[in-house]
Amino acid sequence: MKKLLMLLLLPVFSYAQSPFFELRLGLEDNYRKVVKHQTNGTLQGNFKGQNYGLRGGYSFGSSQVYLEYNPNQNVEIKSANELAKVESTFVGYRYLFDSGLQLGGQIGHSSFELVKGPNGVTFSDNPTTSGVTYGVNLGYKYVLSKQFYLLGEAVYNFGMYKTNGPDSTPVDTIEIQNQSQINLNIGYSF
Repeated sequence: MKKLLMLLLLPVFSYAQSPFFELRLGLEDNYRKVVKHQTNGTLQGNFKGQNYGLRGGYSFGSSQVYLEYNPNQNVEIKSANELAKVESTFVGYRYLFDSGLQLGGQIGHSSFELVKGPNGVTFSDNPTTSGVTYGVNLGYKYVLSKQFYLLGEAVYNFGMYKTNGPDSTPVDTIEIQNQSQINLNIGYSF
């Protein structure tokens, strides 16, 4: 998937005016999940984490195109002692207004692995799900110098993905209904 995205973006990047790089610091990453359990019925909840990712892209005047990679990281529901691992890759676009506001969208692939269920229950074979995710982003860019900037950002992904649980567990299905992030990005323009 990552190689395919790079091949698709290569022609776009060849016409770019200036590259940029960002470190995404996720102040809050939120995953809304619904699990159908054979004995406990439907279990819902929000997994949360403070994660990070890397972005690289190119500017075309006021427009930017980027590739974002968020490595495998933990999110949890602390009150229920639940833990999951998440990972994602996105291709995104954003338009920068003169006022510093930015508005855009993204599409990509996300995965979710339930490591611990309610009350810390573990599995011999962890339930997993993955799928296409798409959404919108809104932010504000604050320029620190000619090259460095900060970008505060809110992201909401509508993409929903659902998978049947492994036969070795009492999990019938696991579904992610949406994702959201509050980010502080540290950027560098070349």
